[in-house]
Amino acid sequence: MRAIGSFVPHASPPRRPLPRRHKVMLLVAFEVLVLGFSLAACFPIRPAGIVVETTVTPNHVVT
Repeated sequence: MRAIGSFVPHASPPRRPLPRRHKVMLLVAFEVLVLGFSLAACFPIRPAGIVVETTVTPNHVVT
């Protein structure tokens, strides 16, 4: 007699190897990741700061 919730081990089916197209997709994703990080380290993008221009008109508020 088994207890409720007990685990009965059974033979798992043999694992199939990963298809070639999945291996290629993983390789390309890894390459894009590495290339992106390396390019970001070499060419960092620094956005310009906020440019505030002064007006010629006195007491004029820039909105």
